[in-house]
Amino acid sequence: MTFNGLIHFRNSELDSIQSQTVSQQDQYIQIWDNVRLQLTGLINAGQVDVQIGNVLTERDEIFRRQATGYDESVTAQNTAMRNVQSIGNEGGAAMVRAAAGGGR
Repeated sequence: MTFNGLIHFRNSELDSIQSQTVSQQDQYIQIWDNVRLQLTGLINAGQVDVQIGNVLTERDEIFRRQATGYDESVTAQNTAMRNVQSIGNEGGAAMVRAAAGGGR
């Protein structure tokens, strides 16, 4: 936000961080699902020992549990960043009003 060139408040970098972390979540889930699908295909084709399937199921459960925890953490982080943005926007607007001679 600018006010006759005196005040410039930006927080677009926070938007970038938020979109990057969401994109990373999608990517690591896609990567894991692809690996799991390929291994399952090898098991079903008899090219890999069936016991690997048990390990794969176990690892998938661990991955899903850990991914859920990470996702919750990222969501909380993004919420905190949105709160910081809101506070910054409110503070920036208050500075503009004060600089313009207005009150709160």
